[in-house]
Amino acid sequence: MTTHFSKMMFTEFQPLEAQIRQSAAADVLSDILLPEVNLAVWQRQLDAELLWCAAQLAARPAFALQRQSHVDELPVLLQYAVPEMPGSDALCRDIVLQAQMLACLMDTEHIGVRLKALRSAMCPRFHTDHVALRMLVTYAGPATEWRAGPDNDDDTGALNVGDSAVLKGSAWPAAAAVWHRSPPGIAPRLLLTLDPL
Repeated sequence: MTTHFSKMMFTEFQPLEAQIRQSAAADVLSDILLPEVNLAVWQRQLDAELLWCAAQLAARPAFALQRQSHVDELPVLLQYAVPEMPGSDALCRDIVLQAQMLACLMDTEHIGVRLKALRSAMCPRFHTDHVALRMLVTYAGPATEWRAGPDNDDDTGALNVGDSAVLKGSAWPAAAAVWHRSPPGIAPRLLLTLDPL
């Protein structure tokens, strides 16, 4: 009984042949639904004004937004949370776009949103997230680093500013969760984290 319960509560790590998919086409994000893919990255170049706004927010150590929201209510939430400045409208529109894409991908209407200025590595060691799926976008500063497995130094990489990445976590059924970490150093960062609810 205890063994059965523990199997229901925790997903065992499966040694699948994990794959990383990267493309300049947005539809690459849907590849995360394939059993063998544990990281899908939409490689993007963001507008210069949006990047300027993100850098300004990254320089404000106290800036943080953490909320659960219906996707349709997110524009109003961001309007009040993000200070008005050049590029802020573009940043808010992009966050809403990312949330809409994740909501469509996971067939949900509610998203956990965290937009935070960081001055130190939030998760400095390689780890997997205890979620099914997570989306990350670094708008300013060094971006998230990843590797194929916990001890695999040969197959490592890093996202770029603006990349939209969806990562499988340990709660995804029968998945090899992607190992990742915050980049080392103290350079200011602005990181968006989205979780389907």
